[in-house]
Amino acid sequence: DELTVEQAVQITADIAALESALPRLFGTIMRGLCHIGLVKADQVEETFDYADSVLNGACKSCDSQVANMYSVVYEICRNKLDMLIDFSLENFSWVCKSVRDTPNAYAESLVEYMRATFQCLGPMDDGSRAGLHFSCCGHVAERLVKLLTDPVEDSEGKGKNASKGGLSPVARIDPFGLKNLATDIQHFEAFADGTGVGQLRECFVEVKCLATALLDKDLPALLLPENSNVRRKRYPFLSLDKVHCVLEKYAGTGLGEKLMARGSGIIKNDFLMLEKKEVIQLTKIVRMQL
Repeated sequence: DELTVEQAVQITADIAALESALPRLFGTIMRGLCHIGLVKADQVEETFDYADSVLNGACKSCDSQVANMYSVVYEICRNKLDMLIDFSLENFSWVCKSVRDTPNAYAESLVEYMRATFQCLGPMDDGSRAGLHFSCCGHVAERLVKLLTDPVEDSEGKGKNASKGGLSPVARIDPFGLKNLATDIQHFEAFADGTGVGQLRECFVEVKCLATALLDKDLPALLLPENSNVRRKRYPFLSLDKVHCVLEKYAGTGLGEKLMARGSGIIKNDFLMLEKKEVIQLTKIVRMQL
């Protein structure tokens, strides 16, 4: 049977506790051996040197096992996160046609899993706990970036186009989908802030920068070559290559759709909605700079 996070964390804590007890254990054993006369007087120094070498080897072995168990804990978490992402987004449409007031269900399920998992990390040392927080949040953010920017599989599903975990990359996304993604990212950031781990929200900086830029009404001007310095100042983590990848999947709106959306009050916040011809034009501008 596969280990659970709780079991793996407990094993890690048990090994760490054993390591901390080894010096006293070895000292007690050696004093006992000397007390009952099993160590000859002329061999005391040599015997204690040997005991020290065995103790050092045992401590190193414990350190190695703790490191291995840290990897096991992260692997369990990563696999569960991948499973949740794949399951929740398997038939998900990023062409949304409307803005949500709440995060998408996949974001809520990921946050709930991470919250429950992080509560199980108490027996681990502070560094290991913080490391797992960053590793898990970083993995979620990386998956989202790859889903957005990886090229779509060809008709035969060949090549390097499949995203990690077997889930196909996003094929089409509209401005409403990007807006909803921005809401999801805010949900992840709020969770990160609530963990008490400093700078944990920085794990989502790349995907946030990408989504925010694509919703910025100034983006068409910022993508012009002569405005590259302004763009870098506003979005220092923005990759033109990844912007290009998303633009190739961008489902541009028709003028009629845009007017209907505004007239019906669907758009509560003003954000960039590119028409199909604008998408084509911007894609060409970005491609020239790659």
